[in-house]
Amino acid sequence: MKKLVFILFVILGTSVFAQETEGDAFQKKAIKLIELTSGQQFEVISEPIVNQIPEGNREAFKKELKASLNGLYVKLAEIYREQFTEAELDEILAFYDTPVGKKMVATTPKVMEKAMTVGQQWGMELQSLVAKYMQ
Repeated sequence: MKKLVFILFVILGTSVFAQETEGDAFQKKAIKLIELTSGQQFEVISEPIVNQIPEGNREAFKKELKASLNGLYVKLAEIYREQFTEAELDEILAFYDTPVGKKMVATTPKVMEKAMTVGQQWGMELQSLVAKYMQ
């Protein structure tokens, strides 16, 4: 009986360990992808918030803000788990390791910054359109 319990413990323990290891590998890959595709965007988006903090507190705020991203990345990795297989993540990461993938990562913050300006302009135009139909 003790041998059976021990064998079950070993089998279940190995299974759980394997699942945790697989999950950790997936999570690490997903977080790498998030950092590649969104890390710089978070910086661009958070810049106006950082600028509202008194200058003497900005560095401490930035440090805590950066630390808070870890928890966000873990939560986002779970969303990736729902949408992609690990093999698909491998393919996506392989793309970002190509010259065009690296260029995309490098230029995305500038594209996002310009896109935000265009979006704001469109939003102002949209306000007049909405006002036209509200009468």
